[in-house]
Amino acid sequence: MPLKDGDLILIDAGAEYKGYASDITRTFPVNGKYTPAQREVYDVVLDVQEKCIEYTKTGNTVRGRQEYSIELLTDGMVKLGLLKGKTKDLIKKKAYMKYYMHGVGHYLGLDVHDAGRYFTDQTAKNSRPFAPGMVLTVEPGIYVPPNDKDAPAKYRGIGIRIEDDVLVTENGNHNLTSKVPKNADEIESLMQKGRK
Repeated sequence: MPLKDGDLILIDAGAEYKGYASDITRTFPVNGKYTPAQREVYDVVLDVQEKCIEYTKTGNTVRGRQEYSIELLTDGMVKLGLLKGKTKDLIKKKAYMKYYMHGVGHYLGLDVHDAGRYFTDQTAKNSRPFAPGMVLTVEPGIYVPPNDKDAPAKYRGIGIRIEDDVLVTENGNHNLTSKVPKNADEIESLMQKGRK
């Protein structure tokens, strides 16, 4: 469809190098400047993404990170006015799924969605802990349907996802895609350079 002034474009892309895959997402304003409402949603998603990157380290688990992302995003949705109520109650009701319906990340390696168990047993009760050498994506998002009468009008039709590739190390992690701008000011500045 044609790109219009005021629209966002979400690009989910990847490349392969020596047999290994990458996966990255950025959300850009078509005209080079986020609207105030787009920026509000963007900043919530970026904050959650940065906290979930920090969480992706030895000693934490796949399930723990997913639950953490849900808690942070639900808090953000309440602050934006997309959801109303207490975070704990909204999580119990899975109210967040209206605007965040996927996992916060997946394994990355020889394939974009690389093979591997997310749980240590068949019952999916015991989540696999992160270990040095694992590479995972971190990709929270908020997507507000354009016809959602429950959402504040200014947020309708806004969809934001930010994704990076993170290597778990002995002492924490290393963001393999950190050189790709993702701060909203950096993105706007980069897009303005292209217009000169």
